[in-house]
Amino acid sequence: MTPSPEKRRFRRVPIAYEVKLIVEDRMISFPSAIDLSLGGILVDNSSPLPLGTSCGLAILLGAGSPGKRIVTRGMVVRADERGIAIAFAKALDAGSVESLKALIHSLDPGAEEPCEGD
Repeated sequence: MTPSPEKRRFRRVPIAYEVKLIVEDRMISFPSAIDLSLGGILVDNSSPLPLGTSCGLAILLGAGSPGKRIVTRGMVVRADERGIAIAFAKALDAGSVESLKALIHSLDPGAEEPCEGD
């Protein structure tokens, strides 16, 4: 039996922005994320985190431009050799959702829309 194809609600796009995670009382910085979708983000696994870890997350949009960031919450849903996958919290505020959509659209127009067939 072959495994079923992976089903995702949103297409992932490569991203090169710095990401900072706040986990409990420490900050972990990732110089560049791997990819991003409206559902979550993938960062390298240089600082492994256990599944189920809740975190605050900031995507820094402008190097040297204070205030240009998207701030949200998420949870580690996968950690393997490909990286640490963080699903965004379901209850994002409208401003965060719109900022994420605008960022994803700027990287790959149309990727902010749900995938076909879902």
